Amino acid sequence: MRWTSWLPRARQHLISVVGLDVGPKACRLVVLTGSHAGPNTVCCAEQLGLPEGLVAHGEVLLSFELGQWLRQYLEEGDYQPQAMYIGLDDACVTHHIVTLAAGLSEDDVAFQLQAEVQSVLPDYASDVCIDYRLDPEPAQAGERRYLVQAVPRGLVEALQRVAVTAGVDALALEPRSEAACRTEGFDILGSLPTASTALALQSDEAFGLALRAWRDGGINFLPHRQTKQHVLRRAWLLGMAVCAMGGAFLAAGFALVFSSAAENKYPQTTDVVASTRAYEEAQKSHIQAKATQQRSVQLARWLQERKELQMQSLQWSRVLSQAAQGVWVASVRQQGTRWIVQGEALSSKHAHQLVQQLKSLDIWAQAPELPQLQVVPAISTTGLPVWQFRIEADLKVGV
Repeated sequence: MRWTSWLPRARQHLISVVGLDVGPKACRLVVLTGSHAGPNTVCCAEQLGLPEGLVAHGEVLLSFELGQWLRQYLEEGDYQPQAMYIGLDDACVTHHIVTLAAGLSEDDVAFQLQAEVQSVLPDYASDVCIDYRLDPEPAQAGERRYLVQAVPRGLVEALQRVAVTAGVDALALEPRSEAACRTEGFDILGSLPTASTALALQSDEAFGLALRAWRDGGINFLPHRQTKQHVLRRAWLLGMAVCAMGGAFLAAGFALVFSSAAENKYPQTTDVVASTRAYEEAQKSHIQAKATQQRSVQLARWLQERKELQMQSLQWSRVLSQAAQGVWVASVRQQGTRWIVQGEALSSKHAHQLVQQLKSLDIWAQAPELPQLQVVPAISTTGLPVWQFRIEADLKVGV
C-alpha cells in the first residue's frame, strides 16, 4: 500500500531507503523516508507480485530480470531510494564457533575464520561469504572465540546483482531473523504515524531491514570491512595531496616575497615590515608543511610494514591450514619477530614435514626449527601415540 503526501517537503536533506525481504514464501518490500534523526514516513509496505520464475523458495533464480523488475517498480511509484538493505532466508545461513589465538590483526582474523569455516564444510560445498563477531562468553587465556555465520558466495553475488540492476546501492545483506528483531523496541518508531507503523509491521522483516539505515549493526555478508579500509586509504592519499599543495603554496609565497623585494630597490619602512611578516608567515607554513610531510612518510612506512607482515601471515597461515592431515596446531604466538607454533602430530614424520613446508617460505630471518619433539602417552581411544612439538622461527618483519 502507498501513501502520497500533499504537504510541502522540508528543506532538510531526506533519506530514502528500501528494505527488500527475499523470504521462502514471498518477497516483501518497505520504503522509508526521513531525516538523519529518524524515519518519518512509510512510503510503501507491500508483498511483491513477482512474475513466475524470478524467485523460488527464497532463492533468486534470475537476478538480472529481478533487478530490472524492481527498477521499473520503484520508478512507477516515484520512489528515489539512495540505499537498499536485503534480507535472505535463515535456512541458507550456517553458524560456527571458531577459536583463534589472541593478538591477531583484523586481516589475519578474517583470513583464519574464512579458512576454518571453509574447512569444516563438505567438499561439495561452494565458496562462502562470512561475517563474525566476538563471542560474549569468556575464552581461555591467550585465545578469542568468534561467532561466525556463512552463506554461499553465489547467493550473495546474485543479490548484489539485483541491487546493481535496480540502480540502488546495496549497503547490507543479513538474515531475515535479525532484521525482524530490529523492529522490537526501536526507540525512533515514535516518529512514524501509528497507522503506518502497524501496516509496516505486517512485513516486519522488510521493515527491520529498512530501519537499519538509522541503526546500523549486526551481521552483514557484504564486504563492509574491506570498504572501510578503502575509505581509510583514500583519506591517507588525500592527506598526501594536501601536503603537496601546501608545499606549492609555500613556494608561491616565497616567489611573491622575493619578487616584491626586487621591484622595490629602496623599500619604504612599511614595505619592509610587510615583507618581514610575509616571510615569517611563509616560514611558519613551511615548518607546518614539513611536519605534515614527515608524518605522511612515517605513516607510509608503517603501512608498508603492516602490508609485509600481512603477506607473511597469509603465507604461514596457508601452510598451517593445508597441513591438516596428521598435524593439529594448538596455538600460534608472535612477539615482535619471534614466531612460535605448538601442536600435536600423529608421528614425528608429520611434524618434520610441516617444518619443511614452512622453511620453503621466503619470510624468515631465521628459518623454522624444531627444538621440541616428544612422544606422550596416548589419551585417545585409538591407542595411537601422540607427538607434541614446538616450532620456532624469526620473521623478517615484526610488529
